Amino acid sequence: MDFVTREAWGAPATSPASFLPSARGIKIHYLGTEYASRAHSWCDDVVRQVRAAHLADVKENYVDIAYTGLVCEHGSVFEGRGTHKRPGANGNAELNARDYAICALLAKEGGGLDEPPRLMLHGLRDAIEWLRRDGDAGSWLGGHRDGYATDCPGDPLYAWVQSGAPRPDEGHGDGPDPAGVYTVQVWDNLSVIARRLDVSWQDLAEVNGIRPPYTIYPGQKLRIPDKGAGPEMPPFPGRSAFVLGKSHPAVLDLDDRLIAKGWTRHHDGNGYQRGARFTEYTRRNCADFQRSRPELRADADGYPGPLTWELLHS
Repeated sequence: MDFVTREAWGAPATSPASFLPSARGIKIHYLGTEYASRAHSWCDDVVRQVRAAHLADVKENYVDIAYTGLVCEHGSVFEGRGTHKRPGANGNAELNARDYAICALLAKEGGGLDEPPRLMLHGLRDAIEWLRRDGDAGSWLGGHRDGYATDCPGDPLYAWVQSGAPRPDEGHGDGPDPAGVYTVQVWDNLSVIARRLDVSWQDLAEVNGIRPPYTIYPGQKLRIPDKGAGPEMPPFPGRSAFVLGKSHPAVLDLDDRLIAKGWTRHHDGNGYQRGARFTEYTRRNCADFQRSRPELRADADGYPGPLTWELLHS
């Protein structure tokens, strides 16, 4: 699961919503507004916009983004209110106390992106499993329209929910075909695709002759580079290598791994650049990676330790 924590997309770490000890199940929603396919780098902007719109809704008086989680067309799961927090999207207090609420970043019919892409269905399935595993959600699964008068989540997505929310059929998924060729499903960026294929973005770009600005478009076919045995992991240099404002050769390797895995959100406005100096941007990007891993989430301070180093190089 590509899980994006609240802090990683720009919200306070913990939602102020009421405690929810458990839930009967999960309701699937969609945006129900116009929405067009876009690059993955814009998805966190959309989630922030949804939260801002909810906080500005005087009538509903939301205390936070209304959804438990949100799933974009690229399959990432954005933490909304999160586990054990009562949602605000199901229609009324009784319904909100009964089920979690997951929103697909999907348009109303005719609004642009109104058919759920395969990666989104994978992400929605990831979100369902997350809430059942970590949120004490029961097995019931439905749409917003179940028990509330609305078209949400739209007929195509609701049909998938009614079928039990299966993952896309084997053999027609989002990995490479038998010839080692990956077909891009939606507008995406190179680092996200490389992370999904478990290769470095530099190798993926080189093998396919992709040059800046690294435009990736739906339908584009990418040859997967041979990973071979992979480079041997360098030994952990010690915590003294990572001091804010100080330079160390190990920071160059750290930057390479952060860039290869796509953790480059924080920068000075000119894109995240590798360098020997351990900057606040480096620390914040490393913290984003740590928050994405359950083994590291409890101490995501952005300073690499031996486990962070190992997982970045895996």
